[in-house]
Amino acid sequence: MHGHQGLTGRRGPGYGERLLFSIALVVVSLLWITEDMATWATATCAVGAAGGAAGVCYFGWRFLRSRGGAS
Repeated sequence: MHGHQGLTGRRGPGYGERLLFSIALVVVSLLWITEDMATWATATCAVGAAGGAAGVCYFGWRFLRSRGGAS
């Protein structure tokens, strides 16, 4: 019973899904940063873009390693 995942049996997001979410975060943040907003909102978009870029690097590397595409 310890390994029971509930009724859905859904696993957590894999590295590929996390990579796509990170790419989406970068794209949306960069789109919003082009708008005329308050300084705090522009800074938040910059932090989002930087965090998304870090996620792209990390999850992209993990995705490639899980697929056997990188050494």
